[in-house]
Amino acid sequence: MSEINKREVLELMRLDGNDKCADCGKKDPDWAAVKFGAFVCWDCSGIHRSLGVHISKIKSVQLDEWKDNDVQTMKELGNIIANKQWEASVPVCWKKPVPNDSLVSREQWIRAKYERKEFVHAENGTVSNKSYVTGRRKGFLYKRKKDSNSWNNRYFLLDGETLRYYRKIEDAKPKETISLLDLNITLNGVSGRPNVLQMTALVRGRTRNYFVYADSSQDIIEWYCAIRQARLMLLKGRYPQMPDSEIHVRLSRDFRKHGYLLKTAPPSKAQKKRTPFQKRWFVLDHRRLMYFVNPTDASPLGEILLGSESEGFHLLDHGSKELDGGECCFTLVTPVRPYDLIPVPETVEEKQSWMFALQTAIEDCGKHSELPGSDMGSTYEMD
Repeated sequence: MSEINKREVLELMRLDGNDKCADCGKKDPDWAAVKFGAFVCWDCSGIHRSLGVHISKIKSVQLDEWKDNDVQTMKELGNIIANKQWEASVPVCWKKPVPNDSLVSREQWIRAKYERKEFVHAENGTVSNKSYVTGRRKGFLYKRKKDSNSWNNRYFLLDGETLRYYRKIEDAKPKETISLLDLNITLNGVSGRPNVLQMTALVRGRTRNYFVYADSSQDIIEWYCAIRQARLMLLKGRYPQMPDSEIHVRLSRDFRKHGYLLKTAPPSKAQKKRTPFQKRWFVLDHRRLMYFVNPTDASPLGEILLGSESEGFHLLDHGSKELDGGECCFTLVTPVRPYDLIPVPETVEEKQSWMFALQTAIEDCGKHSELPGSDMGSTYEMD
């Protein structure tokens, strides 16, 4: 009987809706959250286990024994029906995780969904009673110092169109005020710490990174949601004619790609270098390609504002002949100068991944996706 049950569950797992993780969308899940009748991937199954068996019971589709009543639950529910219940009223400010999202994104989504039951229909018809849906928030976060790896406790205030932070709660004036219109946030940055929110803003036309973290993963996800909600309210007010679908994709964005690349130095400095290549941390954020010495640097050494092919931007599948960068080298051609780039690690797969991300960004430049009147900054290179 157990083998018959196992085969039946395997068939259920292949049905439309069940063939992707109910929580992050990863293809071919092979675990099941039996109490909810949902199929989930390996990564999300571990988070379900951490909830405790009083909330979620996890079984391997192929390795565990399946009882008749568990099979019946999976048959009656499945991912589509389960998500209609547990994701019935997800606020716009929440972003459902995708397979490669950070642990804090996936963990807090699952806890909010099943443990705190934040997305089920409320009896009074309200979407959520959580404070983050007001787009306002205040409290302490640890902020990384601009020029060192130390983190200081700072008081943050999200209110209206700005995010401000103070050295002390009793200070009359903020240390800095950041416009929400020019702010982007992501939980998928690289910082070496858990529960980190990376905020990126344009300051006088150049990118400035702010890294903050909270002791509690729930606290940082609620800051993330509150900032997205504040931007939602701000954009709706500023651009009343813009369709909701366009506003929603602008609330925040994850980087297209990030990682180390070897790059050629500027022509003015290339002859002074012992080697033609420098190892730099690159971040492709929408159409802005930035590079840093370290992933947590506050400011980039240079930025390339990508444009369309008609504006002189394109890629070559090889590097300059005189540099002999090897088969993994490729060239980003810009109107200012060509950049020979080598991925780290030096693999053909990583080269193709970078070229795909850059080509997609170049093609998207012709779609005029920036907000009217927004400051996109400019290209510059200091190193």
